[in-house]
This record gives sequence, C-alpha cells and structure tokens, in this order.
Amino acid sequence: MFQDLVIRCEEAKRHRCEASIVKISPLSEEGEKYVGCTPHPVLCTTFSHTVEKEEIDASHFTHHLSLKKRAAFTLAEVLITLGIIGVVAAMTMPSLINKYQMKSYEVAFKKQYSVLQNAINYLVLDSNISACYIYYPSGQMSYSMVRDDCQALQDSLVSQLNLTKIPRDPDYTFAKKTDVLANGGKTVNINCSYDAAAQGSPIYSTKDGAIIIFTDIGTSNQPFIITDVNGKKGPNKWGYDVFFMTLSKKDRNDSSTEERIFLTDEYCSIVEKGGRLPRTILQNKEKTEDSDFNILWD
Repeated sequence: MFQDLVIRCEEAKRHRCEASIVKISPLSEEGEKYVGCTPHPVLCTTFSHTVEKEEIDASHFTHHLSLKKRAAFTLAEVLITLGIIGVVAAMTMPSLINKYQMKSYEVAFKKQYSVLQNAINYLVLDSNISACYIYYPSGQMSYSMVRDDCQALQDSLVSQLNLTKIPRDPDYTFAKKTDVLANGGKTVNINCSYDAAAQGSPIYSTKDGAIIIFTDIGTSNQPFIITDVNGKKGPNKWGYDVFFMTLSKKDRNDSSTEERIFLTDEYCSIVEKGGRLPRTILQNKEKTEDSDFNILWD
C-alpha cells in the first residue's frame, strides 16, 4: 500500500494535479495496483483524498506536494511600519498640540474679554463711570489720558465681577520688554510702560481661575488692564495666555458726545514671538501680521 501511495504521488506531481482521485485496481494476489491520477476540482488544501472509500490524511504525503503559501507580514516589515508611524507622529504631534493650546487660549481670552467689556458697558450706562480712557486730542500727534473715574471704575469692576485680590507671587512674572524684542516679539507702541504695569499693579483672581491685573489707575499711571486667561498655570507669555490692553474712547476723540469706553489693544500692547494681539483674536485671524501693529485699528 505504501509503495502504491508513493507511485500515486509521483504521478500526481508529473501531471501537476492540484488534487486527484487515485484509481486502484481490485485486490489481487499482488495486492493493490496503481492505475492512474484523475484531476479533481477540490483544491489540495482540503488535505484529504479518497482511496477505496476511506479518507487518507494529506499530512502523510504533503512533503511530496507543493501547497500554496498564505501571505503574511514578516517581523521586519511590521517593525519598519511601526517605525515610520512613530516618525510621522513625532513630526506632527507637536504642531497639533500647539494648535490645540493656542485655540484653547483663544476661546478663554474671548470669554474674559466679553465679561470685562460687558461689565464696563454696564458701569458706563448705569453708574455714569466713563472718564477713564486714552484718546488722541484733535490736531495732535500724541495721545492723552482722562483718569477722573479710573479708581471708581476699578473698584466697581472688582465688586461687580466678584474678583478676589491675591498676593503677588515672586515666581509669577512676565517677560520684560527688552527680552521680548530681543527674541523676535513686537509691541504696538515701544514707549509704553509694560514692565511697570505688569510688576507693580494689584492682582485679582476670577471665579474660573483667570487673573486680571489693573494698573494702579487711581494714580498717574495709564489705564491698562492685563488678563491671564488660565491664571498661573503657564506659559504666562504675552500674546499666548497673557494679553495687554488699554481703555480707549470709541471714536478716539475727546469731543465725542457718546460716553462709551472700550477694552482694546490700541495705543499699547505687546506679544512674544508666535503670539497674537487681542485684535487678531477678536477679528478671527489665524496669526498676527506686521500690519496689525498699528497704534489704532483700521
């Protein structure tokens, strides 16, 4: 029987039968005799053939047949693919994270700006507190300030917004103007007292953790307001999470009959490299252009 199987397999190889039914002659004195190989539609991978109505496991003779191999990835191919994915992720993730952070700062700034501006509008209309702003006098090249109501405005904002005064932390600082300019940052007006306003003014915390700094507007200082949209968490950078703004008259002219002041980055504002001016965010621009650094908005 074993010899017949060998003969059968050799015949199958010669005829290149993928599968076959082996014809066996009736029993005789010499035993079973091999007659021939007949092609069969069943594929070789069925692993069995019929001989005298009995199933014979193909494992007995698979070393004589060429079975089809299944396609698969090698370990080297898998490691190379994972390496490529890792390189692409390393190149793109920092940019995606930065965009997400800048978007979160933008959303937080718009919220703080809206809260502050609405409170100022209310105080102007309800309490007639309006004499606190910067403006350009008619026919003059330099701007001037009106400070009569500045202390009253500050006190009223603290009360209305339920702000909490907090002590100064020596580790909570902002980049100085000279450092900002030396590292690619810009200012709307280089002559403004950014360092003094940031370092020597009272600090207040909002209910949601933001920080608002009023310059000491009850004295001779200019009416500046600094807002840090995420408090002391960082990065504490101008134009990222910290924004420098002023109070301005709507039409920039002291002869206006409309008593309205608004929060703006006109006259004075500062941003570090890669940061954005308040006007850029409020106008829904993706980045701050050089043309945005005019003292007055277009």
